[in-house]
Amino acid sequence: MRKTLFSLLVAALLLSILSCAGADPPTVLSGSSEDNLRTGSGDNPRAESSGGSEAESSGGSEAESSDGSGAESGNNSRAESNGGSGAESGYNSRAESGDNHETEGSQEAESNQVTEGSQGTEGDIYEIVMQYPTLGNTPQDLKMIEDAVNARTEPEIGVHITFSPVTASDLGTVTNMMFSLGEKLDIVECGFSVGLGDYVNKGMLRELDDLVEEYGQSIVKAEGIAMSGGYFAGKLYALPSEEKMGRVRALFCRQDILEKYNIEADSNHIYTIEEISDIFAKVRAGERSDFYCLATNMNDRGIYTNFDIVDMLGSSLASGGILNYGRDSAGIVNYFATNEYERACRMIRAWYQNGYLNPDCNTIIDATANLMRSGNYFAYFNNAEPDMLASQSRILRGYVDSGVVPLYTSFPFAVTQNFRISMWGVSTSCAEPVKAMQWLNMLWRDTEISNLITYGIEGTHYQFDSEPPIIRYPDGVDASTASYFVMLSVWGDKSKLYVMEPLDETYYQALADFNSSILPEHTSGALGYCFDFSPVRTQHSAVLEVIQRYEVNLRLGVLDIDKALPEFRAALAAAGIDEVIAENQRQFDDWIASRE
Repeated sequence: MRKTLFSLLVAALLLSILSCAGADPPTVLSGSSEDNLRTGSGDNPRAESSGGSEAESSGGSEAESSDGSGAESGNNSRAESNGGSGAESGYNSRAESGDNHETEGSQEAESNQVTEGSQGTEGDIYEIVMQYPTLGNTPQDLKMIEDAVNARTEPEIGVHITFSPVTASDLGTVTNMMFSLGEKLDIVECGFSVGLGDYVNKGMLRELDDLVEEYGQSIVKAEGIAMSGGYFAGKLYALPSEEKMGRVRALFCRQDILEKYNIEADSNHIYTIEEISDIFAKVRAGERSDFYCLATNMNDRGIYTNFDIVDMLGSSLASGGILNYGRDSAGIVNYFATNEYERACRMIRAWYQNGYLNPDCNTIIDATANLMRSGNYFAYFNNAEPDMLASQSRILRGYVDSGVVPLYTSFPFAVTQNFRISMWGVSTSCAEPVKAMQWLNMLWRDTEISNLITYGIEGTHYQFDSEPPIIRYPDGVDASTASYFVMLSVWGDKSKLYVMEPLDETYYQALADFNSSILPEHTSGALGYCFDFSPVRTQHSAVLEVIQRYEVNLRLGVLDIDKALPEFRAALAAAGIDEVIAENQRQFDDWIASRE
């Protein structure tokens, strides 16, 4: 493979990062925009850390917060019961248990041999350069994994895979530089903090509708209505990698503190912000002055997002969103102008004034996990899907020797941003797009390949605990010493990957049950739509600047609401938020009309 000056510079940068990291254990970035990732936590690369690792802090790719700089994600239920919702994007949803994990790998490998083996012929091997997102440290044995992958792909589909490592936070910059310098790049990671629309408008991504129809049906089958996340301007440009067809919010509380104050948790109840406030008041009254009720930081997504679910339509709150899953006639609204936002801000202001929050919360950058580790906090907000429940329980018990109890603050729900966390696109510079799609389809269909890239080689990087799908590190190895450790789970059909301890054999049934629990009334009617802000780019940028100036301090209760909120709203209006939302509404109306 040819190496240009740019390649050498990137390699040097990565070596510098690795040398600085030394032998420290891999850690999940938390709080920052690149932190809003589907990351591993501790020993489990599929579990998400409590530091906002799922791309949901204020600048992140799930864009749940208000500055919406990444602004792209979205999820829906893979359950059969949500099949009607799947029609939003033309794909059917599904729910699968983990019963087939032991046999599907070999069955699908045989299927690949039969259906795709004839595609590659000796001497006719096409090199596919595919981005390999990391959190800064490239796995030591990545070349070993690459070689093992190519031992399958070269004879079966006639492609040679070359992984191109790139730090997730640098994806946008590196990808744009590779295009401008003419670097070879076939498959692009276009999730995380990268805007899908930006790549499309720059002519960097191919339309995938026809390729997927002919060569990508394993992907469609696996992703179901999550495919809706890959659309822009009515066309499919990216393939989401998502096993959870929705999200659910919860306040994770220390069990020992709940018991200390005789606070009973009802797992069937959806807690309001007022009810959470009453619990905080009880805890605060009995604890020392430097013990705080809520662990949060300046980069966490807004506390209000745990109670008010807004579909941001593939963009951010800077361009408005829809409430109530689009089931009413309000259309796209300026959330910052709503009574819901003001009510939340006033409640959180009271939390700040009553000492429930650390007075420095608007400047703290430490992950919520690290804050909890100090022993000076009672609870934190996070997602509460099955993998999260397991990982958060393990993390908190390791930090403060207490179990963790979720108090749910939302129903399981599905909105656009859930499906835009990690997505793969085929570049317009790819000389063999059919080959690229055949490889992506193989990645989704063949569990041997997806597990190989996610976990490495059996006996070297992992071993089975008893029988598949439960695995653990080999004796004497952990996440900090493993020569192959993937922090970002973005490879293939993740509902069929092995399960790393502390998850167990019940995980995939729990996942299927969760996906089935997402009801149509909690599923956005806008799945498949994505706002293109390029016609109002100037106003959109100005609105983002206003949000970044005001919103952190408003959402953390630091500012006087009576003074700051009117100023914030006036500044948004002056920046042009009404024009941005009007353009969004126009595009949304056109999208709806095109589907009738």
